[in-house]
Amino acid sequence: MTAPVASQLEVGRIETTRITPSGERLRLTVPTAFGSYRWYGSTRFTGPRTARQFLLAPAGEHRVIPAKILPGARVSSRSLRGYDAVVYEAADRSDSALVLAGPRHEATTWFGGPAPEAGALARLVETFRFVDSADGASLTPASDLLVQQPDVTVAGRNADSVLMVRRAAEALPTLPDWAGLRLPGGLELWKADRNLEARLAAAVDGTAHQWRYLLAGPQAVMDLVLLGPESGRPATALDDDALVDALGALTAVWG
Repeated sequence: MTAPVASQLEVGRIETTRITPSGERLRLTVPTAFGSYRWYGSTRFTGPRTARQFLLAPAGEHRVIPAKILPGARVSSRSLRGYDAVVYEAADRSDSALVLAGPRHEATTWFGGPAPEAGALARLVETFRFVDSADGASLTPASDLLVQQPDVTVAGRNADSVLMVRRAAEALPTLPDWAGLRLPGGLELWKADRNLEARLAAAVDGTAHQWRYLLAGPQAVMDLVLLGPESGRPATALDDDALVDALGALTAVWG
């Protein structure tokens, strides 16, 4: 998702507001030490005849599909109100994807085989409501009587870090069952292993890049990874105290 205009605060923080895939507002405060993010998202839908995940991204990223993922793919497109529904199907029909492409953002789902026939595809598109805006795109059920949206993630990415944010109710069951470090701002902090392969784990052993940092608050859970030598990047200049201070400045208010 394309980042909206953000305000730089005197305390070295950036405040921004995103529209989540579920259509709610997510207000974030991010320390400048973690960089400025390009925003993405994901969401999952379930129902009697629906089980589908969509990945949301800044507009135009789907062009990698015919260029690199499915070269030579067949392409069909249908214009809808505010966006296009674009279907890519591999020449051998081994895989296919549907992209809901708006002017600022897009949502993509993969079928893992041939594209559905035209009628089934139209019914699938009509199952969801896609709304694009400068602050993010939402993708919600056209009717929540039969289709639920139990999993929503907003993700920020840059060259130095990856930040993932989920609703607290969805993410709390995945947190450690022991008490974390209570930060001054009220968040609870844990360090979790990144499960890197041995060569990459050795490159970051004993550094801040060895861990994922999980932060839980009453409305949201954040998962931060600092990219470093394992990603061909220099190690962070933050020492332990500065890192804890920066983590304590992270806030997320969902809804």
